[in-house]
Amino acid sequence: MSRAGRPWRRWFALAAKITLSVLVLAGVVLHVHPAGLGRGLAAASPSGLAIAGAAFLAIPLLGGLRWWAALRGIGQPARLGSLSAIFSTVAVAAQVLPSVAADGVRVWLAVRRGHDLAATVQSVFLERVFMVLALLVLALAAAPLLAARTGEAGPVWVCAALLLAGIAGLAALMTADKIDLGLSRLRPWRALAAAAPTTRRLVLSRWGGALALSSLVSNLNFALAAFLLGRALGLPATAADFLAIMPAVTLATTLPISFGGWGVREGMFVVLLGHVGVAPGAALALSLLYGAGNVVCGVPALLVWFGEGRLALPGSGRWLVDWFASTGASMAGPAWVPRGTRPPAAPQPATLDPSW
Repeated sequence: MSRAGRPWRRWFALAAKITLSVLVLAGVVLHVHPAGLGRGLAAASPSGLAIAGAAFLAIPLLGGLRWWAALRGIGQPARLGSLSAIFSTVAVAAQVLPSVAADGVRVWLAVRRGHDLAATVQSVFLERVFMVLALLVLALAAAPLLAARTGEAGPVWVCAALLLAGIAGLAALMTADKIDLGLSRLRPWRALAAAAPTTRRLVLSRWGGALALSSLVSNLNFALAAFLLGRALGLPATAADFLAIMPAVTLATTLPISFGGWGVREGMFVVLLGHVGVAPGAALALSLLYGAGNVVCGVPALLVWFGEGRLALPGSGRWLVDWFASTGASMAGPAWVPRGTRPPAAPQPATLDPSW
């Protein structure tokens, strides 16, 4: 398909995700009586919600820590506070954007703060990989707990296969520059080969261990945040219940089939919490508050960015639309810079092929 036709494919995929989210969310809402949802929200304890807010505030902090470890591991300077502020801002965007677009916003904000484009793309990718691998490990560990509560073992083999595939993919990335399969003429393969040395440097160093540990703690923190929200709502679910349920919920919302995880998350909470005696209205209230918590805890950093003028967009709002529309083409062609702006000059690292 020509380049001119590719935007239609992206917009079609986006429309499909929005449609799925709306349909699933509407189905859940229709399944839940409005009075049940109202009672669930009315039962929330303000002090309990404040305590749960601490776990939500830890989400962008842990995200910044993971990203910081990834950048330091590939030999790039980074400030933990700055990265956490960016991560907190993107937490808001992630509620209304597909995950790939949210990562694009993260890269864009980091470049505007002086980070190198190639190194930022690589660090975001590796941070995502470690986070997904940690989630799969936790999902496998929690599978017996989930089976004990739902009566179904679930697709454990799928998680195991994905985990093995992820580890194999990471190993292939680490050794791409050592393997000659006649693919060196392909630009994507040259980019992978160029990234291999710094990927090895990260994985085999203490920064790789820090990234793996912080990824595991981040996934456990999702369960903690949901449990504290459940306590605030007076739900009968225990900490072990949420430890069993949250890996499945997080894994489902990570799949690129919905818009910001909305709809899928609500359906998973209603179904899985129903197995431990939680009413559908209360489960839906928990899910909506969980989504709201991700937004609210990102607002302070967003206000700081606007206050500093760092999010001021040159030209009209069409500039941002053009940036998203050009993201896919930029990864396949020469380096692309948004109209009206250029990232600060920085030394070119050897982490990625600049022509990628």
